[in-house]
Amino acid sequence: MSEKNNRAEVLKNILHKLNEGATVEDVTEEFRATFEGVDAREIAAAEAELIKAGMPVEEIQNLCNVHAAVVEGNVNVIAVDPVMGHPLTVFYNENDGLEKFLNGEYAAAKEKFLASEDNVSYVRVLKELLNIDKHYSRKEHLFFPYLERGGITAPPKVMWGKDDEIRELIKSSLAKAEAGEKDGDLFAKMESEVRGMIMKENEILKPLLLDNITDEDWKVVAQESWQFGYAFASDIEGSSPSDVATWLKGEGEAQSQSTGGNDVELPSGYFNAHELEALLNAIPYDITYVNADDKVQYFSEGKHRVFPRTRTIIGREVKDCHPPKSLHRVDSIVKDFKSGKKDEEHFWIQKDGLFILIRYYAVRDAEGTYLGVVEVTEEISELRSLEGSKTLLSEEL
Repeated sequence: MSEKNNRAEVLKNILHKLNEGATVEDVTEEFRATFEGVDAREIAAAEAELIKAGMPVEEIQNLCNVHAAVVEGNVNVIAVDPVMGHPLTVFYNENDGLEKFLNGEYAAAKEKFLASEDNVSYVRVLKELLNIDKHYSRKEHLFFPYLERGGITAPPKVMWGKDDEIRELIKSSLAKAEAGEKDGDLFAKMESEVRGMIMKENEILKPLLLDNITDEDWKVVAQESWQFGYAFASDIEGSSPSDVATWLKGEGEAQSQSTGGNDVELPSGYFNAHELEALLNAIPYDITYVNADDKVQYFSEGKHRVFPRTRTIIGREVKDCHPPKSLHRVDSIVKDFKSGKKDEEHFWIQKDGLFILIRYYAVRDAEGTYLGVVEVTEEISELRSLEGSKTLLSEEL
């Protein structure tokens, strides 16, 4: 067995022991005896082997912090020269800004709340901390697709699950603070998880991104990042939205993924590619098409999108476009469509005064062969309030 394979096997066995109840102290000596430094690629490979062997993603996710504690400080971190406005520079400067925020404003506000009845400052900083969703969402929707295309599938699944845990912990902490409840254990756990994710991104994620995202891919990331926004780094040199725009302008626009302008001939009419694109984008709802191989093949790019969609998802497995906690529902819908048990499924969400209707339809040809599934998402608050009638013959009153 090669040294590389042996190291991977040892790391996998260590993770197994942790999953079976061993403590960090129990495995630290074994880890240090084998690894002078561990490569992020080896961590990714070990997690992938565990999932392949049948271990649920949620189980690895639950022990993610224990795994991280074992390798923290022992991961071979790659130094990268910062480039003004480059998405990678912005992403890691956000972590620097987040740590500064946690050590400064956040720490002072929390201490004040725990020592008195004044919760105003702590509520304010917790609301600001919720901006971490922008950082995580860019990672999940722009970085992870490229990792998956490079065969790196386990770390994105595990990390996305941890991101969702952190989001919920921040929301729970905010609810407690707004109610004046001093839940020190919850606050400490939340902060620990946030700091832990900073370490995971800095030591484990960075080399995976460098290995799997090309210069052309980074242009796409920069072009699409505005949909999610930025957090904690606007005052750090080289990391403002204007820095991103300047970098992108200097690099040039990303190459289009369009395959040309051939006419589309249909039994009831025809389009050229330009007309078809404009028509689909003019329809007042979002359309996403997943083909029979369960890969995202198309989405519309209308002016008023309900949910962000980025071109990085083209070719992405649909199961990788959703957080782990909702995978079972996605799998169930697709299986029912493929089997013919169902032809459609509807869901709706009420959020921030909006009423969002999400509809899924099986796409079949004239012979009934399953071709894929189309998701149609529409914000229908205005439609729900309609009364009476308005026709083409109606006159304005």
